[in-house]
Amino acid sequence: MATRLSLGAIIVVAIAAVLQTTLAQTTHVVGDSLGWLVPPGGPIAYSTWAALQTFTAGDILVFDFTTGQEDKLAISVTAGSGPTASPAPPPPPPSSPVPAPPRAPVTYVVGDGLGWLVPPGGAIAYATWAFRKTFMVGDTLVFNFVNGTQDVAVVTKSAYETCDTNITITVLTTSPAKITLTTTGEHYFTSTYPGHCTFGQQLAINVTASSGPTASPAPPPPPHSSPVPAPPRAPVTYVVGDGLGWLVPPGGPIAYSTWAFKKTFMVGDTLVFDFVNGTQDVAVVTKSAYETCDTNATITVLTTSPVKITLTTAGEHYFTCTYPRHCALGQKLAINVTAATPPTSYTSSPAFAPTAGGPAPLPFSSALYRSVVTFHVTFFSIVIAFFFS
Repeated sequence: MATRLSLGAIIVVAIAAVLQTTLAQTTHVVGDSLGWLVPPGGPIAYSTWAALQTFTAGDILVFDFTTGQEDKLAISVTAGSGPTASPAPPPPPPSSPVPAPPRAPVTYVVGDGLGWLVPPGGAIAYATWAFRKTFMVGDTLVFNFVNGTQDVAVVTKSAYETCDTNITITVLTTSPAKITLTTTGEHYFTSTYPGHCTFGQQLAINVTASSGPTASPAPPPPPHSSPVPAPPRAPVTYVVGDGLGWLVPPGGPIAYSTWAFKKTFMVGDTLVFDFVNGTQDVAVVTKSAYETCDTNATITVLTTSPVKITLTTAGEHYFTCTYPRHCALGQKLAINVTAATPPTSYTSSPAFAPTAGGPAPLPFSSALYRSVVTFHVTFFSIVIAFFFS
């Protein structure tokens, strides 16, 4: 009898080990260091992130975002019952902040490849560039431009907001203009050329101390409660490119990516494309045609300005122009459209449905599930028969 009990104990331990292995979970931080926000460049950011992951039933997704304080939502996906929302565990008690090691000075090229010019799409171009960058005392800004066509004016907040280029702190006229940040606080830059500031050639940044005090820990978040349904939003009409219109943009495709950045497109909204008839058109295309600029494969082509397109379906939508090389030179727009009434619960499975052209989620295999369950039932049957035979 003792031998049977020992053997039975070994079998039970083996079954527990198999169950633990089967139910192992992996935690995926959505977007990794990017976090959960409206991504510069559009939905390709999260499609690319998801394509590099392997998701298994039982894994956990963690969404990191800022709502005035850090908050998290962990979504556990279980086989057969769909995703179910569970609140993140309460944060640990606040502790004394640990001083961060001093950071080496960083050199930032303003606008990156765009350079310093009148940006297509307006001032949001440089606001987008500065988004999530951390400027500290000792860092350097580099402004690249064509001499004789631009300059860099350091101005006050008042002059920045009113585009009063008659009041400047200093003006640099030779490219590349390099400015080392020597003081903390807000810094403002623009151009003294007529109209340049008004059309968006301006930059505002906030500079922090290179080794200042660390931030106080955020207070613990309030207890999670049931989400309150948001009131339905009225349809919005968007003029593509605003004052730029629909054309081959200076600076390449960043123009329309910048324009679409942080806009929320919903079913029922309308896009308006303004252009000169006979010089442009609007082609609705697939993701593949958009990425390869294959203007021979179109869904529809509209040739008379203004073109008005009402967004009737959720998902990714792609637009370009069929005129030769217009797409290759940046006349293209990609947007993501959400449902007119966003879901108020994080438990609805359609939230995990693939967008058009995006990576499909791993299918749930009922055969695999049945085989695992059958394996466990068989083992338990053997144990029961062993003890009662």
